[in-house]
Amino acid sequence: MTASARSLRQAIADSYPLVVPGVYDGISARALAATDFEAAYIGSHATSAVLHGIPDVGYLTRTDMVEQIRRLAPIAGKPIIADGEAGFGNPLHVARTVAAYEHAGAAAIHLEDHTFGKHLAATWGVSPLGEAVDRLRAALDARASADFLIIARTDAFRGRGIEPVLERLHAFAEEGADAVFATGCGPAELTRIKAELKLPLISLNLPGRNAAELAAAGADVVIYFGSAYFAAQAAVAAVYRQLAAAGDLSDLEGGMLDTWSFDAFLGIDEIRRQALRLGLISD
Repeated sequence: MTASARSLRQAIADSYPLVVPGVYDGISARALAATDFEAAYIGSHATSAVLHGIPDVGYLTRTDMVEQIRRLAPIAGKPIIADGEAGFGNPLHVARTVAAYEHAGAAAIHLEDHTFGKHLAATWGVSPLGEAVDRLRAALDARASADFLIIARTDAFRGRGIEPVLERLHAFAEEGADAVFATGCGPAELTRIKAELKLPLISLNLPGRNAAELAAAGADVVIYFGSAYFAAQAAVAAVYRQLAAAGDLSDLEGGMLDTWSFDAFLGIDEIRRQALRLGLISD
């Protein structure tokens, strides 16, 4: 692993909560590397958008995610929590997914119990609980190191309420999950989950709620999965609108890096020093 899962486990234990921003390309990963954040997130929503320009509705492959982890984990230099979807198939496929993610450099994977319909319908389908537990068991058996964290996620809340969520999370905890993750849940539901389970609890950021509020409700980890690329899309669209309307970007240039500054952000100074040492260039 590029950054140890042991450090991720410790970061979760020490933080209140651990705030984990998403990274989606080399620029975002390098920007995050320069911060004090202790972990990063690579999600299928971002990967689907960045690699293919399509919504996250099930088109993405294991290879897409593994290659994204392999590219971005060394740049970010932080433990990576990676989206494993539903494992990309049956328990045998889940085992292969876990091995591939771990080898690619992730520190943790979360595995979901949804079937088709994510982001397409208000209520997502979920697999039978026994199938979800079988996939989790395969994941736990497949990891090479116990330091690689297996996070069990359920999407059962939407349209069903908290009781099916608790049933599933209890089953996942009994099977040996390292942490649990219930999407769609607000502070009241997080509080209920935390009262019943003693495992680390993962939450997505919620509109109108800050990380401290979610921590007070029971969240140990808050993932800001899309904030960076939502902002990036808005900025790119603004540049294109200005250029199309005026054929000029002078109004925006004060807020942007120039080529030299951008290359410095990308680490060109160290490459220049290396090239000098190797006699490839001269002062």
